[in-house]
Amino acid sequence: MKTLKKYLMAALLAGTIGSVQAQTTSQLEQDLQDLRTWMRKKSAQADSVTRAEWPTIKQEFRSLTSGLDRNKEKLSAEDKEEYNALKSRYNAWEERNEAESVNLNGRELERWEQLMTGTTRIGAIKPAGMRNAYIRLTDYTRAHRRNWSLRDWEYAEFVFGELNSRKAEVLDNLSNSDKIKIAALQVEFATLKKSRDAQEKYNDMREKR
Repeated sequence: MKTLKKYLMAALLAGTIGSVQAQTTSQLEQDLQDLRTWMRKKSAQADSVTRAEWPTIKQEFRSLTSGLDRNKEKLSAEDKEEYNALKSRYNAWEERNEAESVNLNGRELERWEQLMTGTTRIGAIKPAGMRNAYIRLTDYTRAHRRNWSLRDWEYAEFVFGELNSRKAEVLDNLSNSDKIKIAALQVEFATLKKSRDAQEKYNDMREKR
C-alpha cells in the first residue's frame, strides 16, 4: 500500500512538473511570436522612427525579451537561434541610433530638460508629477517652437522621448484622467512637430522656384 502511494505521489509530481514545463514552453513560444511580430513592424518603420520615440522602443524591447532571457535555455535549438538573430538585429539598430544621438551636448541637454520639464532627473519623476511635466513641456514648445532651429528640435524631441519613457514605466500608477490628458498633450506635441516639418517643406519648395 505504501509502495502504491509513493508511486502515485511520484506520478502526480511528475505530471505537475510536466504541466508547468509545458505552460512555460507555450508562453515562451508566444513571447517569441510577439517579439517576431514587433520586430517586423518596427523594421518596416525604421527609416521614419524619430529620436523622441527611441526611449519607448527600448522599453518595449526590454518588456518583450524579459521572459525569454530568463528562460532562454528552455527554448528549442531552432527557437534559440532565431531569438539570438532577432536580438542581434535589434542591437545593431539601436547602436546606429545611439551613434546618431551622441552629438547631443550633455550640459545643453540638461538645460533643455530643466526648461521643458522642470528637472534634469526625468527618470525619477513621480506618477503624480507626470501630468504637470507634460503640460510644462507642451506649453514651452507651443511658446518657443517658431524660433527653434532644427538643432533645437533635436533636443526637444529627445526630452519628449525621455518623458515618454518615464510615462511607460509608471503608466499603471497614473489615474485615468492623467492618462487622457497626457495622451492629448502627446498628440499636440507631435502636431507641433509636423507643422515645423510642413513649414520646412514649404520653404524648400519656394527656394527651388
